[in-house]
Amino acid sequence: MVGDGLKNGWRLAVAAVAGLALAACSPKEEATPARSATAPEAAARVFAASSLTDVLKTVGDSYVAKGHPAPVFNFAASSELARQIEQGAEADVFISADEAWMDYLNERMLIDPATRATLLTNKLVLIAPTDHPFTIEIKKGMNLKAALKGGKLAIGNPDSVPAGKYAKQALDYLGAWTGVENDAARAENVRAALRFVEAGEAAAGIVYATDAKASGDKVVVVGEFPADSHTPITYPAAVTAGKGEGAGKGFLGFLASPEARSAFEAAGFGLH
Repeated sequence: MVGDGLKNGWRLAVAAVAGLALAACSPKEEATPARSATAPEAAARVFAASSLTDVLKTVGDSYVAKGHPAPVFNFAASSELARQIEQGAEADVFISADEAWMDYLNERMLIDPATRATLLTNKLVLIAPTDHPFTIEIKKGMNLKAALKGGKLAIGNPDSVPAGKYAKQALDYLGAWTGVENDAARAENVRAALRFVEAGEAAAGIVYATDAKASGDKVVVVGEFPADSHTPITYPAAVTAGKGEGAGKGFLGFLASPEARSAFEAAGFGLH
């Protein structure tokens, strides 16, 4: 019995020593701070005038090639985009086809004025379907109504769309608006006006020179409106309010890069 007790005691002692040894060899559990993972870069949400549709897609591809997420574009009339932002739409950058709609958001404190910059310029042209061209000299006293031969003149809605406002200004200056006012097909944006002419649904249209270029051989340029016949066509851009350190800042900065400027020039825009 005594021998058995000694044996059991020996076994317990060995087990205790073994347990201590294992504990000594095991790594201590310490509270280690969590690894701070860098948050992935967000995609810039860009609200841009419809006349920038093609060129900004090209610029966006260049931006992605630099390692950034693809921008999410929303193209429409500048007026429509400004109102969407006013109503709470999530946008990081706004690019307008005129200064007035950028002023509209600035007055409502919906852009960061420190980031506002005028990027581009454009020209205003009269176009016709390629298979139904006509000739007219764009000057004061021009009889555009006669040139339309009963057809429609496609323009952006002059009450809100920048391209339409420029068109009405130019026609007023040349004394031609009264004659064609009732023949004007008012489109929701300049690209919609372009499509009317491309489809032959309008005898003529007034769009930006860049739109006519983007259309390729679907339309012909009848003539260019004098620069002094309308307000200068400029494209201001800005980061929206409260998004100064977000994805929009990087994309807006990229618009001044050599790659972006080269794309704008190739599309026919003037650099400001």
